[in-house]
Amino acid sequence: MRIAGLLLVPLAMVAIVSAAQAHSSSPSSAASDVRLLGDSIEQIHPAPFRSISKERFEAEVNELATRAPKISRDELLVGILRVISSLGPRNGHTGLFPGDPGNVRPLHLYPIRLYRFADGVFVVDAHDTSLVGDRLVAVEGASVDRVFELVDPLVPHDNPSNVLGMAPHYALTAEVLHGLGVTATSGPARFTFVRRDGSSVDATLTPIPGPEYAGEFADPLHGHYPSVLPSASKPLYLSGSARAMWARKLAGGRAVYFGFNSVQRPTDGFVGSLGRLVRNPKVRRVIVDVRLNGGGDNTTYGSLLALFASKQVNRRGKLSLLVGRATFSAAANFAAEIDRDTRATTMGEPTGGGVETYGDTVPTLLPTLGWYVYIAARYHERKNGPGDRRLAIEPDVRVDLTSAQYFAGRDPVLERALKGL
Repeated sequence: MRIAGLLLVPLAMVAIVSAAQAHSSSPSSAASDVRLLGDSIEQIHPAPFRSISKERFEAEVNELATRAPKISRDELLVGILRVISSLGPRNGHTGLFPGDPGNVRPLHLYPIRLYRFADGVFVVDAHDTSLVGDRLVAVEGASVDRVFELVDPLVPHDNPSNVLGMAPHYALTAEVLHGLGVTATSGPARFTFVRRDGSSVDATLTPIPGPEYAGEFADPLHGHYPSVLPSASKPLYLSGSARAMWARKLAGGRAVYFGFNSVQRPTDGFVGSLGRLVRNPKVRRVIVDVRLNGGGDNTTYGSLLALFASKQVNRRGKLSLLVGRATFSAAANFAAEIDRDTRATTMGEPTGGGVETYGDTVPTLLPTLGWYVYIAARYHERKNGPGDRRLAIEPDVRVDLTSAQYFAGRDPVLERALKGL
């Protein structure tokens, strides 16, 4: 199950913000785009009314279509995001994604990369590298808490952990901030930061086209994926982020670490080598890490599941699964099956992907507005039984990451997994 429209392929650089973005939309055609969106969701999505009634959904679509001629394009964008998000949880694949290179009219993002740590929202990468490590406190005078209070309800999501990872991407989208009234235009805006020494600094940032942003802040395997951290900090799992899967011994050979960063079919040779590592009598702990895994093909990991479910590995206290907000799509399917079928101890944050999710998207172009919406066409589930209503794999041992730990190159989740060895 692949992520469409979310993990993006970079395009050529363009650095002009069009003033036309803030103009009112064409009366009839903009309304037609809204109705096309509503009709397409009803026709394509396998269960559009699981979290919202058909009557309420259609009323929201009709209300937005009626307002379309009277509001700006950016306000209409916010309305469209709100309609899509009304589908509720389990719908992280269904959305309008700011960095999508397919958009005829690209959206624009401010050239910093944000991450929501346990102790605040920090810059983890930026055009202006002097901002890296600063804590964001306000945008145009609106507190960062207020900005995310407005943005979070617009984010397509499987669960709250998915929102935690994806919302910074939308909070940096110029048209979204303007449509919400946080900024006066979709052009340059004032961001306020607190530096590590406690001083405050304002920086005026100019947004760049989404595809340019996605290319500049790309991750090794999945294009730009807002839920993962860049690899400038060098804990073990980030240092291996460019490899789809890899393994090494830790703790003097008493532990085996398996970084599983992209769901694709392992070679027989790799599975054989991994099997020899984890079955070594000296190994007391097998650590499977899917914190950087945004998905792939959920038909490919059967040999890995069989290995981790084998009697030499599948023992309480021996098998550990590390998960987080970026564990999504097919990777969440994998995590759910490990959780369901083994005795693994799960550590980290809740997964960004669900135990149930709607995926395998169909792209739909809103022709007047020039934006693509991706609509899930298939239901996937890895439940423990008919009564399983979980939205995520919740860790047995919750470990949250602070900004200080990240910038110091520490990994408290792996530290916890190695405890006692």
